[in-house]
Amino acid sequence: MNNEIVKQKQILRLSPLFFLIAFFLRLCFHVAPAIASPADFEQGKTLFTKGAYLEARKFLEKAFLDDPANPDINFYLGRSAFETGDYETALMAYDRVLIFNPDAARIKLEVARCHLRLGTREIAKQYFREVLATNPPEPVWKNIEKYLAAIEEKEKRHLFTGTLRAGINWDDNVYQSPVYDTILGIELTGPTARPKSDQIFETTAILNHAYLFEDERFSWKTTFTNYNALYESRQDLDVNYFGLNSGPAWKTSQFMWINNMTMKHIAVEHERYLDAFGFATAVTVPAGPIYLNLGARFEEKANYDASLRDAMNSKLYFDPVLIVGCNRILADFFRETENADAKFYGYDRVGWHIRYERQLSEKMTGFASYGLQKTDYKGPDSFFLITRSDTVDEFRAGLSRLLWQSRVAQRNLSAEAVYSHLNSDSTIDLYTYRKTVISLALTLGF
Repeated sequence: MNNEIVKQKQILRLSPLFFLIAFFLRLCFHVAPAIASPADFEQGKTLFTKGAYLEARKFLEKAFLDDPANPDINFYLGRSAFETGDYETALMAYDRVLIFNPDAARIKLEVARCHLRLGTREIAKQYFREVLATNPPEPVWKNIEKYLAAIEEKEKRHLFTGTLRAGINWDDNVYQSPVYDTILGIELTGPTARPKSDQIFETTAILNHAYLFEDERFSWKTTFTNYNALYESRQDLDVNYFGLNSGPAWKTSQFMWINNMTMKHIAVEHERYLDAFGFATAVTVPAGPIYLNLGARFEEKANYDASLRDAMNSKLYFDPVLIVGCNRILADFFRETENADAKFYGYDRVGWHIRYERQLSEKMTGFASYGLQKTDYKGPDSFFLITRSDTVDEFRAGLSRLLWQSRVAQRNLSAEAVYSHLNSDSTIDLYTYRKTVISLALTLGF
């Protein structure tokens, strides 16, 4: 049985030149060609039409052994081999057809598809263009143009994507003022003593660049982020953020691994507030409908507002994503440690966040989320003389709607409305507060 299988494989892998010589000798000696078994060929075609490609291939291989020069048998044998991922065998079957009919446009189209799957894109383009030169029917040349556009996209070395976002927030407690009027028997005074509301105008620009190496598994990715928050009345809270991540990425069918050097700069009221430099690594592993994201970040922070806040920060996180139909569940579990120059600024923090998204229609998505984090500081507060411990929970819900999408490029415009409510409870009453924010935003993706 094994010898028979080996024999069949050897016959199927005849080179086009050897096949042509054998066929020529058969004609010279007037050997009557073998007639393919109609039953095998018809059974193979029937199974192929039903999508049973593996079963179809068995019958088509038998028919091929009886009549290796039959173009119809070779065509269906090539198609079944292609559908089962055996592109080399498919190419050899198509080559045998082209030996006797070099102008067969349909066969050239299939040959081009095989070379595209094998990664020999230049040869694929050559065959696609040869078919285009025959002025094929409109559906065919449109399909070929899609293939050529896909090849051109694959051959790009520099890829740019990004998002632009603009929004407005209504915040009822911009200073995170405490819920208590009196702390340690002292009545609070000043602008931050009572909750103050304000409107915040936000803009975010994210630009991504990827350089693709010859080996498509490897790339170099860079992301630049700029965020600005401008307060209508409380300009002392205006924030400007700049971030840059850059590093190598390795992607296979089993995982994606990204490593970045990170840089951050934050200005408050246009004054230098904080700089941070560090390293981040993240791995994404697909597991059926679940994507497992694991990562770590390490940063050195330089705080220009208070040098005692200078610190080393590290964070570990695990972010699984479950996708079932039009439902998505995203989770975030993390542990963060900050070792500051002054112990009462350093902390250990753990938390989690769960978000549920559902596509309500073709253009509308709804979501809701809840998160909780616990922060324990490492030393007693210099004023209150006790060690601070905070528990913060936040609820968010919202709707997003796709407003426009480009047919040619990956550009889209969407709108989002979000409601969020945050509770902070602390062992130091000064840090116990409540906050509600309503946000409206437009996002352009490109």
